[in-house]
Amino acid sequence: MKLLLLSVALLCFINVLAQQPAPLEIIERADELAKNYQFEQALQVLNGSEDSLSTMVLQRKGMCYARLGNYSDAIKSYESIRITDSLNREALYNLGQLYSVKDEYEKSAECFMKLIQLDSTNSFYHKQYAAVAERRSDPITAIAYYMQTVTLNPRDIEAYSHLCRILLEAEQYPYVDSILTEVLKTGENAQLRLLLARAKLGQDQYNDVIVNVETILKTKDTTATYARLLGISYFQLDRYERVIPCMQFLVGKGVKADWIYYYLGVSYQEQGNIQDAIFYLNLAIQESISDHIGAYYTQLASAHEQAKDFKNAIRNYKLAYETSKTDILLYHLARNYDVYYKDKAQAQRYYKKYLESEDTVQLARKYSEHRLGVLSDSR
Repeated sequence: MKLLLLSVALLCFINVLAQQPAPLEIIERADELAKNYQFEQALQVLNGSEDSLSTMVLQRKGMCYARLGNYSDAIKSYESIRITDSLNREALYNLGQLYSVKDEYEKSAECFMKLIQLDSTNSFYHKQYAAVAERRSDPITAIAYYMQTVTLNPRDIEAYSHLCRILLEAEQYPYVDSILTEVLKTGENAQLRLLLARAKLGQDQYNDVIVNVETILKTKDTTATYARLLGISYFQLDRYERVIPCMQFLVGKGVKADWIYYYLGVSYQEQGNIQDAIFYLNLAIQESISDHIGAYYTQLASAHEQAKDFKNAIRNYKLAYETSKTDILLYHLARNYDVYYKDKAQAQRYYKKYLESEDTVQLARKYSEHRLGVLSDSR
């Protein structure tokens, strides 16, 4: 009787086992669900596996948790793999990414460094380590590992881009110039060409900025970045007719900045359109919270003077002097008082004040001495 019961129990157990999905079948079902972005259902299948601690199951659980934004459980899954296989590359890579997302940069860097130790010729591992260093505000380490990345893989555009952005922030313009000039000889890339244009701008090589941006515009539409680089370069080269469309493009895109209005004001003034110049220079002053406001007041005063509106010229020259204390403005104030008021006392006062300053513009000093002599003789 006991033998019969044992036989029946054994048959029942075998039957139950026969109904359990095989581990490979579970993996295939989970993969199919994950392929269709059904990560929660895939996890249900994986968690139902009797072999839930196998590397294949844990890898998929980690991936599903990560795709669902559950980084803590994803990390637990990959760390479980490392208990039995401390050098598992997939687990190390995913842990490096997950720790970085959680701003745990030391742990992330440790994972990528282990991968580099496993394969020091793998440029991808160096790039990931550099990216972590960049995120934790360690530019020196980031530069070193991005350099190693492009040494191992000279065609890695992403690594060149990150490397040169860091160097540009450090104002290493000639270094960026030399790197990208060589890289772009092997093939055109708009992203790297733009970084080269920025390096040229940092070196005040405005014609080269224009050449590089115009190269990009042969295949790309104008963007605010391209308009800014072109506008600044045209302005520095006194090509005011080309500045205006660039700055107006930025205004049309809703970009508000004091320097945009200032460039427009100066450009319109140089083109003889004084009313538009005054309009935009006033906008520059209204928008400005920068150290350049003295220059904006000076340019606005100059525009009013050009329009023979000496009263407003005097007002803005005064504001310019109050904000900048630039001595030459005393000379401009004296001239405008000299022209505008019949009573020359204020003009004489500012001519004297200018001559007492340390300004060395000889033409202005000689004219001030001359006018003081004339005004003194006429009294």
